Amino acid sequence: MLPPKQQRFVHEYLVDLNGTQAAIRAGYSKHTANEQASQLLAKLSIQEAIAQARKEQQERTAITADKVLLEAWNIATADPRELVDVKVGCCRCCYGEGFKHQRTIQEFNHDREIWLDKGNDPAEFDEQGGIGFSPILLPNPECPECGGDGISRVALKDTRHLSEKARALYAGAKQTKFGIEIQMHDKSAAMEKLFKHLGLYEKDNKQKADPLATLMEGLRGNVVGVVKDGGADGLPSE
Repeated sequence: MLPPKQQRFVHEYLVDLNGTQAAIRAGYSKHTANEQASQLLAKLSIQEAIAQARKEQQERTAITADKVLLEAWNIATADPRELVDVKVGCCRCCYGEGFKHQRTIQEFNHDREIWLDKGNDPAEFDEQGGIGFSPILLPNPECPECGGDGISRVALKDTRHLSEKARALYAGAKQTKFGIEIQMHDKSAAMEKLFKHLGLYEKDNKQKADPLATLMEGLRGNVVGVVKDGGADGLPSE
């Protein structure tokens, strides 16, 4: 049985796995907390207590290392295009008559109505490039306005229909003055966890078992059943 202060350290250590902060919260001096944490974590009794506490914690929460690893795998291998796409379509002039600015039917009628409301001559209304604009058409390679490159636009995906991996990557959304901002979990951090699990940072890279085979076997046995919308004609805002 550990002394009360050491037991408190074990309890606090499980909160964030930060030895120094755990020592401070357990009542050890801030000035020596780092050294105290190192000494405590080196004790076999403390190690056994932490191992037992983590086991009990996993049983209470039903959280296992396999589940955490699978979540990291999903984040690292998710395709961000399931959350947001940058699409390229024609510009307003690509298919306009004489490569002039082209409107949709609704835009054409709206502009013409404003023109008439001002008492202007209907015959003098500038039809420009006519009607029929659709942003999903491919760029016209002969267009002098965009040079055949078209215009990019951001298309956000319906988060109700995401795959398991995309749901793991998705971290929420918020409305900003630039549009809707899609937030994603850090793929690099997830990959870092996987690298450590696979032992890819080991200097000699020698392990008793094949880590990749172990990981894939674990995944097979445990499968469970920041981008901004910059507007119709803009790239994602930073």
